[in-house]
Amino acid sequence: HNFIIKSAVLKANMSERQAITKDDSHLLLKRNRRWRISTFIFVLLSVALLVALIVVTQQKSSVVTENGGAASSVSKAVCGSVNSNGNTIDLREPDTPGPFHDLTVEELVELTRFLEKDPNILAAKSKTASINSSYIYQIDLFLARKADVLNFLDKSGPVPERQARVIMLRGDLNPPIVEEYVCGPLPHVARCDLLNSTKRRNPIEFSVRPLSDLEFHVILNTLMREVDKQIGYILKESYGITWTECSVPEDCFHFGVSQLGTGIVDDISQRKLWLTAFYNVPYYSVHPVDHAVFLNLNGSDVSNWSIEQIWYAGHQYENMDQLILGYNNGSIPKSKFTKPVYSENLYSTLHRRGDPLPVKPQRPPTQVEPDGKRYSVKEREVEYMGWKFNFRLSALSGPAIFDVRYKGERIAYEISMAEIAVFYSGNIPSVQITDYVDSGVLLGSNSKSQVPGADCPETATLVNQTFFNIALGEPVVYTSSMCLFEHNNGYPLRRHLSYTPYEGSYYGGMSDSVLTFRSALTIENYDYIVDFIFHQNGVFESRFMSTGYILSTVYSNDGRAYGFRIEDTVLGNLHQHLVHFKADLDIGGTSNSYETLDISQETSPLKTDPTKTFHQTKFTPSIKKTEKEALFKYNFETPKYHLVYNNASKTMYNEHRSYRILMNGMSKVLFPEGEGNEPTLSWARHQLVVTKHKDDEFLSSSNYGMYDSANPVVNFASFYEDDESIENEDLVFWIASGLHHIPHTEDLPVTPTVGNHLTFYLLPYNYFPECPSMGSRDSMYIKHIDPKDLSKGVKVERYGNTVDQCLTPREEFQEDVTKNPDQVLQTRT
Repeated sequence: HNFIIKSAVLKANMSERQAITKDDSHLLLKRNRRWRISTFIFVLLSVALLVALIVVTQQKSSVVTENGGAASSVSKAVCGSVNSNGNTIDLREPDTPGPFHDLTVEELVELTRFLEKDPNILAAKSKTASINSSYIYQIDLFLARKADVLNFLDKSGPVPERQARVIMLRGDLNPPIVEEYVCGPLPHVARCDLLNSTKRRNPIEFSVRPLSDLEFHVILNTLMREVDKQIGYILKESYGITWTECSVPEDCFHFGVSQLGTGIVDDISQRKLWLTAFYNVPYYSVHPVDHAVFLNLNGSDVSNWSIEQIWYAGHQYENMDQLILGYNNGSIPKSKFTKPVYSENLYSTLHRRGDPLPVKPQRPPTQVEPDGKRYSVKEREVEYMGWKFNFRLSALSGPAIFDVRYKGERIAYEISMAEIAVFYSGNIPSVQITDYVDSGVLLGSNSKSQVPGADCPETATLVNQTFFNIALGEPVVYTSSMCLFEHNNGYPLRRHLSYTPYEGSYYGGMSDSVLTFRSALTIENYDYIVDFIFHQNGVFESRFMSTGYILSTVYSNDGRAYGFRIEDTVLGNLHQHLVHFKADLDIGGTSNSYETLDISQETSPLKTDPTKTFHQTKFTPSIKKTEKEALFKYNFETPKYHLVYNNASKTMYNEHRSYRILMNGMSKVLFPEGEGNEPTLSWARHQLVVTKHKDDEFLSSSNYGMYDSANPVVNFASFYEDDESIENEDLVFWIASGLHHIPHTEDLPVTPTVGNHLTFYLLPYNYFPECPSMGSRDSMYIKHIDPKDLSKGVKVERYGNTVDQCLTPREEFQEDVTKNPDQVLQTRT
């Protein structure tokens, strides 16, 4: 095409040149210029047509049947470009949020201004906040009373007033305290009142306040500078670096925190902690050195804070003078460590290394949504395949879902994570007392940066979250804090094959496609994946997975009972992960009962020969009447089912329409009850606790658990000590899971999630007349076209779903993160 155009232009130019005289040469030049421009335009048009032809060709596909049939051209659309059910995703903050919606930017801004002006609070602005000032630690939604919310949802009652819970650190008072306020109505706040609860004291001792960056800033700029001033030369000779003498963070120690729980010293007024030194290379927690500093942080007057002990080279010193004397006269052991040199092959980095697999680049399988998303989201309310629920991410306690319904019936009012804890063991002073209660450093606000293609499928809906930022003193929107996605689990939800004509000759089954609401909490070195999963048979699943870096210490022979040597100088310390969930179930309403089906062995005469005995199992229903009677500790010798039902709701066969609680990943806490830091973990004494619902008992733990073991701010045992009746009552089920982890070399660089899943399920049990997934169009049914003539083949029934191909949507994450790096990594401070 281009060749013909160019030839015609050349011939025309030659003919004109023969007829032109010298006097007309200027006319020739003008015409040549015009022809050159025309030629250039023609060439551009031709190239554009060629590109368009290529694009059209790529959108055609020759489909060949499996038996080698003739090919045909089929036009393919982009997957999901048409959504026959009209599902939509609307993630905008609503003008009038509902009772479960997290605090909006407007609400947080208005409330912050109110707290700064309220004469009883006078919150300092973030730039001027100090330990001895009044400053905001965190702000979170404070849920309305359950009865008020149900009256609004079910009976068209008034909209409950939205309120916020505020934690204020009052270093300005004498004595200093922590205060919790309930502020409202939102967004135009008119009052802030002290939170009044029968199950948590308020105000709270200043000594058990949550850990904060402000506190560590003071520690580094005062106490640790004093450490460097006195023993900095010892640290440089031993480790090559110090705590504060550096121009870039990598050239100073990174610190790990081990707080001394007040239950250990039996004194609620004490606030002490160890700062343990690590080399600041990725990732610090697996690059320990044998040095730590024990600090006294009592009170709000930082001039009274002090250095109490020093750990160095495997020995404990009462003060720095004792260390200096022994070091200088050569009477003590000396350490000699070399700072690791960063490289991509360093054992702690997450760069790919080792033999590449596959040998050549080849992308992994990916999910597609051929007909678009099968769920809708608006104002944090989700609808999916008969399910309906609201979700949120509490800054203080993590992910939660509310008003969970299936096929129009409420199954749960609330399912939420309440607490995470990790208790370590070791032979050195700091790690011996390292008992973390993670809400002490916040939970939900540590969920950031879900990465499509790794943390969530590329088809996932990424959900931003607004939190109050302590450092900035204002609300900040964190991108991709949560994700929602539907995916195929890769195994059947149900199936059966009757292969032979004798058995019926048919196949029926369906894949287990589920909707998952996911958050990923990075609590310093550990990462926790929290999933709430919705199956198409009315089953709800909660899954908790641990990954991330282990916390380590320097290897010594004395430490062998607490871990393995996993690198030259590194010991991976034994620890126990624990997690607590709240499940406020409303099966057929708020009048529920809890029953176990106790499975036991029986011996009876053999029916076919009564002279012989036979052993089999049976079950016996056992209704639990009171809270203490319902306390459950897992016992392998007494298997049982756990059922929840409404006595007034029965099947046509007079059986209770129930939901069953199935728990996996139960772990026993081995510490004696009531000693050391164990009182903070009273929620882990039983794997299942059933209590009568009370608005005051909204959480089983508190953000003060790092320190408050001498007198826990929330004593979970008090929830059931009154031993109230739980028959035909509004019930809450508290579920504890956990696992022991003895790190090994394959935990480097980070612990895999595989084998570290803790789950519980809510399963319909005689609730539906049959499996509710029978209505799903995901089902497949295969049968003979003619049962009398099998040679005619089979028919595959997909119930309206097609097998048409579509184009995979373009991957956009790379482009998005280029425009906004903060979507994954902080670039702005």
